[in-house]
Amino acid sequence: MKHIFILNPAAGKGKIEKTLLPRIINDSKRLDIDYEIHRTFGPGDAEQFIKRRCTGRNADTNYRFNTDKEGDKLRFYACGGDGTLNEVINGAFGQQNVEVAMIPAGTGNDFPRNFGSLDDFNDIEGQILGQPRPIDLIRYQQIAEDGKTELLPRYGVNMFNIGLDSNAADLAARLKTYPFIPISLAYILGLVAVLGKKEGVNLEICLDDGEIYKGDFMLIAIGNGAYCGGGYKGVPYASVDDGLIDVSIVKEISRFKLVTLLNKYKEGTHLEDPSTADFIEYRKCKRLIISSKNAVKLSVDGEISMTGKITFEMIPSCINFSVPRTCGLI
Repeated sequence: MKHIFILNPAAGKGKIEKTLLPRIINDSKRLDIDYEIHRTFGPGDAEQFIKRRCTGRNADTNYRFNTDKEGDKLRFYACGGDGTLNEVINGAFGQQNVEVAMIPAGTGNDFPRNFGSLDDFNDIEGQILGQPRPIDLIRYQQIAEDGKTELLPRYGVNMFNIGLDSNAADLAARLKTYPFIPISLAYILGLVAVLGKKEGVNLEICLDDGEIYKGDFMLIAIGNGAYCGGGYKGVPYASVDDGLIDVSIVKEISRFKLVTLLNKYKEGTHLEDPSTADFIEYRKCKRLIISSKNAVKLSVDGEISMTGKITFEMIPSCINFSVPRTCGLI
């Protein structure tokens, strides 16, 4: 197997080269594996690199390629945050004999939390000796903010957010660029800032069972995984291998009420509070459509775009994700 470590130099406030890369090189040499280092140089580079690396030719709009040599197995490690993992997933989807792994070095690092401790995922030897397990992805297709242009379908691995969560993530992405703001504090500060604003979204949400929700909502979370915002378990019953999309719909409530629930929201116990039944709808489905008359911010694995309509569809057990040996799930 060829182990390919994809480093996002911008992750971790640019410290990844000094803190993570030496450990990768040392453990790779010590374990005598066939490895390669690729540094990304901008948005989209990781995805395009993987497509070229797998196919031996330039990528095009077809997401389902075959490798040139069927017997050559490749494992791509996303060394960065959830956004880097998203690019790696979109590059690797549909490829044969390919595995994906993640060494968390970003702001949120939420996807690995679905499997256990981040310490396990930061153990390079444990990562190299890890084993793959099939996971689900959520295929999504957007209508651009102009309300007309249909964008190419893509895949989300962890979570989609609209409303308060996406606004907080957008602000956090800007805050983390300041050297005096710790990465761990960026999302919290972003959340505090948006809590002071009345920023609900007017949406129509259509589930595959025919149920429709219309109106003003504080936030919508669509989860393959359970975590967002650096450890908030906002979609607590989500599982990355159950073949279902978890949808949490939060109606407009007072900011005071939301603040009183923040600790429970972080721990994933908020749905156990009987009072939340009045303003939180929690559903599982395989397909849903969200539309808005006005463009809204959509957070996809922590990355922000503007959209007017999105279709989500579950793609079960469609990619192999390598789980570290040390996390006890293999």
